[in-house]
Amino acid sequence: MDLSFSQIVFSTPQSHQASSDYWHCSLSINCQNVYSLNLNQADTVTISVSSITGDSVVRLALYSGSTLNGTNLINGATTDRECGGQNISDTIAVSIPSAGPYSLAVGRDWGNSADAFGTYSLSLSSTLVSMSEFAKISSNTATQSSGYSCP
Repeated sequence: MDLSFSQIVFSTPQSHQASSDYWHCSLSINCQNVYSLNLNQADTVTISVSSITGDSVVRLALYSGSTLNGTNLINGATTDRECGGQNISDTIAVSIPSAGPYSLAVGRDWGNSADAFGTYSLSLSSTLVSMSEFAKISSNTATQSSGYSCP
Protein backbone atom coordinates (compact mmCIF):
# COMPACT_ATOMS: atom_id res chain seq x y z
CA MET A 1 0.00 0.00 0.00
CA ASP A 2 1.42 3.36 -1.04
CA LEU A 3 0.64 5.98 1.59
CA SER A 4 2.76 8.76 0.11
CA PHE A 5 0.80 11.75 -1.04
CA SER A 6 0.76 15.48 -0.94
CA GLN A 7 -1.90 17.05 1.18
CA ILE A 8 -3.85 20.03 -0.09
CA VAL A 9 -5.66 21.91 2.64
CA PHE A 10 -7.46 25.21 2.38
CA SER A 11 -9.55 26.70 5.16
CA THR A 12 -11.07 29.68 3.34
CA PRO A 13 -14.19 28.52 1.48
CA GLN A 14 -13.58 27.96 -2.23
CA SER A 15 -15.78 27.29 -5.25
CA HIS A 16 -13.16 25.30 -7.20
CA GLN A 17 -10.33 22.88 -6.48
CA ALA A 18 -8.20 20.79 -8.86
CA SER A 19 -5.55 18.14 -8.38
CA SER A 20 -3.63 15.58 -10.44
CA ASP A 21 -3.18 12.12 -8.95
CA TYR A 22 -2.55 8.46 -9.70
CA TRP A 23 -3.61 4.91 -8.83
CA HIS A 24 -1.29 1.97 -8.27
CA CYS A 25 -3.57 -0.90 -7.33
CA SER A 26 -2.59 -4.19 -5.75
CA LEU A 27 -3.22 -7.32 -7.82
CA SER A 28 -6.96 -7.94 -8.41
CA ILE A 29 -8.01 -5.04 -6.13
CA ASN A 30 -10.42 -2.23 -7.03
CA CYS A 31 -8.46 0.61 -5.42
CA GLN A 32 -9.36 4.18 -4.57
CA ASN A 33 -7.88 7.45 -3.45
CA VAL A 34 -9.97 9.17 -0.79
CA TYR A 35 -10.31 12.91 -0.25
CA SER A 36 -12.03 14.72 2.60
CA LEU A 37 -13.77 18.04 2.21
CA ASN A 38 -16.04 20.19 4.27
CA LEU A 39 -19.02 22.12 2.95
CA ASN A 40 -20.34 25.03 4.97
CA GLN A 41 -23.86 24.89 3.48
CA ALA A 42 -26.14 22.85 1.25
CA ASP A 43 -24.83 23.13 -2.30
CA THR A 44 -24.35 21.42 -5.64
CA VAL A 45 -20.85 20.08 -6.28
CA THR A 46 -19.66 19.03 -9.72
CA ILE A 47 -17.04 16.28 -9.67
CA SER A 48 -14.97 15.80 -12.80
CA VAL A 49 -12.30 13.16 -13.43
CA SER A 50 -10.42 13.64 -16.70
CA SER A 51 -7.07 13.07 -18.45
CA ILE A 52 -7.26 9.40 -17.44
CA THR A 53 -4.39 7.10 -18.42
CA GLY A 54 -3.37 3.46 -18.02
CA ASP A 55 -6.53 2.10 -19.67
CA SER A 56 -8.23 2.89 -16.35
CA VAL A 57 -11.97 2.72 -15.65
CA VAL A 58 -13.10 5.32 -13.08
CA ARG A 59 -15.34 4.59 -10.09
CA LEU A 60 -16.77 7.50 -8.03
CA ALA A 61 -18.43 7.75 -4.64
CA LEU A 62 -19.28 10.64 -2.32
CA TYR A 63 -20.25 9.91 1.28
CA SER A 64 -21.50 12.06 4.12
CA GLY A 65 -18.97 12.01 6.95
CA SER A 66 -15.95 9.73 6.99
CA THR A 67 -17.64 6.44 6.14
CA LEU A 68 -16.68 4.81 2.84
CA ASN A 69 -19.36 2.11 2.55
CA GLY A 70 -22.72 3.74 3.22
CA THR A 71 -25.05 5.41 0.77
CA ASN A 72 -23.21 6.98 -2.14
CA LEU A 73 -24.70 10.46 -2.64
CA ILE A 74 -23.89 10.27 -6.36
CA ASN A 75 -26.23 7.37 -7.13
CA GLY A 76 -28.22 6.81 -3.92
CA ALA A 77 -26.92 3.23 -3.66
CA THR A 78 -24.19 1.38 -1.77
CA THR A 79 -22.26 0.98 -5.03
CA ASP A 80 -19.67 3.15 -6.74
CA ARG A 81 -20.73 5.05 -9.85
CA GLU A 82 -19.02 3.50 -12.89
CA CYS A 83 -20.39 4.77 -16.20
CA GLY A 84 -17.49 4.81 -18.65
CA GLY A 85 -14.93 2.65 -20.32
CA GLN A 86 -11.16 2.75 -20.32
CA ASN A 87 -9.67 6.26 -20.19
CA ILE A 88 -13.17 7.83 -20.36
CA SER A 89 -13.70 11.01 -18.32
CA ASP A 90 -16.60 11.22 -15.88
CA THR A 91 -18.42 14.34 -14.69
CA ILE A 92 -21.41 14.42 -12.36
CA ALA A 93 -23.23 17.13 -10.37
CA VAL A 94 -24.21 16.06 -6.86
CA SER A 95 -26.73 17.74 -4.58
CA ILE A 96 -25.20 18.21 -1.13
CA PRO A 97 -28.01 18.06 1.45
CA SER A 98 -26.39 19.93 4.32
CA ALA A 99 -23.25 21.47 5.75
CA GLY A 100 -20.66 19.08 7.09
CA PRO A 101 -17.76 16.78 6.27
CA TYR A 102 -17.82 14.57 3.17
CA SER A 103 -15.55 11.86 1.75
CA LEU A 104 -14.89 11.51 -1.98
CA ALA A 105 -13.53 8.22 -3.34
CA VAL A 106 -11.97 8.26 -6.82
CA GLY A 107 -11.55 4.62 -7.67
CA ARG A 108 -10.15 2.39 -10.41
CA ASP A 109 -11.96 -0.79 -11.42
CA TRP A 110 -9.41 -3.63 -11.56
CA GLY A 111 -11.47 -6.03 -13.66
CA ASN A 112 -12.40 -3.48 -16.35
CA SER A 113 -9.04 -1.66 -16.46
CA ALA A 114 -5.77 -2.86 -17.94
CA ASP A 115 -2.63 -3.24 -15.83
CA ALA A 116 -2.44 -1.88 -12.26
CA PHE A 117 -1.81 1.84 -12.54
CA GLY A 118 -3.03 5.05 -14.13
CA THR A 119 -3.24 8.80 -13.65
CA TYR A 120 -6.08 11.32 -13.61
CA SER A 121 -7.01 14.94 -13.03
CA LEU A 122 -9.68 15.72 -10.43
CA SER A 123 -11.73 18.91 -10.42
CA LEU A 124 -14.37 19.95 -7.89
CA SER A 125 -16.65 22.94 -8.40
CA SER A 126 -19.41 24.17 -6.12
CA THR A 127 -22.32 26.35 -7.15
CA LEU A 128 -21.80 28.42 -4.01
CA VAL A 129 -18.49 29.24 -2.37
CA SER A 130 -18.78 26.47 0.21
CA MET A 131 -15.86 24.00 0.01
CA SER A 132 -13.05 24.03 2.56
CA GLU A 133 -10.52 21.72 4.17
CA PHE A 134 -9.97 19.62 1.02
CA ALA A 135 -7.27 16.99 1.62
CA LYS A 136 -6.23 13.58 0.34
CA ILE A 137 -6.53 11.19 3.26
CA SER A 138 -5.96 7.76 1.71
CA SER A 139 -4.02 6.46 -1.27
CA ASN A 140 -4.56 3.27 -3.29
CA THR A 141 -6.70 1.46 -0.71
CA ALA A 142 -9.26 -1.22 -1.54
CA THR A 143 -12.76 0.07 -2.23
CA GLN A 144 -15.34 -0.63 0.48
CA SER A 145 -18.43 -0.32 -1.74
CA SER A 146 -20.64 -3.27 -2.59
CA GLY A 147 -19.85 -3.05 -6.32
CA TYR A 148 -20.60 -0.59 -9.10
CA SER A 149 -23.56 0.67 -11.09
CA CYS A 150 -24.51 3.35 -13.57
CA PRO A 151 -25.93 5.68 -12.53
